[in-house]
Amino acid sequence: MSRLCRHAELTKRRRSATLCGVLSKLPGWVIDNDASVRQEVAEWKGLTSAQLWRLARLCARDAVWAARISGNPQRILDQVDPLPENAVAALARLRRVTGWSRDGR
Repeated sequence: MSRLCRHAELTKRRRSATLCGVLSKLPGWVIDNDASVRQEVAEWKGLTSAQLWRLARLCARDAVWAARISGNPQRILDQVDPLPENAVAALARLRRVTGWSRDGR
């Protein structure tokens, strides 16, 4: 094993040991992402569709209000996040399967 490879392996082991040391020192209230998300949505989990739509309308109303007072409302309202490629492919596949594709295939 070359000197560079030995150094890289030693560095990798040190980083791993350091990460393990840091993780073992985290306070008890730190939880993983899945548990965090479950806690965040717990209060909405049992809501009806009507209740969820009401909350969505309230959020949309607040977002439009915030955009209007920002000083750049049109720029904010015109902003569109592009869909990821896998979502575009999934939508195209669903359109084909259901007969809703634009090209008729």
